[in-house]
Amino acid sequence: MIQWGDTDEPTALLTKARTGDDAAFEVLYESVAQNARRAAHRIVRDAYAADDLVQEAFYHILRAVRSGHGPTDSFSAYVMATVKRLAYRYSKTQSQTMCSDDNTLWERLIAPVAFESPQADVVAAAWETLPKRWQQVLWLIEVDRYSPAELAPRMSMTANAVSSLATRARSALRSAYLAQLQEA
Repeated sequence: MIQWGDTDEPTALLTKARTGDDAAFEVLYESVAQNARRAAHRIVRDAYAADDLVQEAFYHILRAVRSGHGPTDSFSAYVMATVKRLAYRYSKTQSQTMCSDDNTLWERLIAPVAFESPQADVVAAAWETLPKRWQQVLWLIEVDRYSPAELAPRMSMTANAVSSLATRARSALRSAYLAQLQEA
């Protein structure tokens, strides 16, 4: 087994790992994993989630290294950046999740909302004129507060294309709303 002292530089270990040397990647892993766990734990405040995030980060990095991508030097900085990115993403998705054993709360959340506003019918009619894809992107961005970058992979689009789609959808909703007001 290769040990940290066997080589002077982590870049040499990284080069060996790039060629398929699992022992070299293990040494790199052991040298950085503890600090990565601490960084992830500071962000997510859950030891089990932090462990999972570190494992996911190393999995992604190993795949990248084996395919000829990933870090060429500064391995520890690359790992820390990857772990932090995954931890922040995890924290953001967890903040959107609500857990409750109260079934009445769930029924209230999924029950249709009764609007008292006289404009509610106009807004609903304008909403219904939009194509389903535009309704979906508006809902995800404006209500669920996803960013275009987060939606891009899910929608098989670039972040700029999602942003452009949302802009067109907003404009169409505005026009439909004004048209509904004139009809009413």
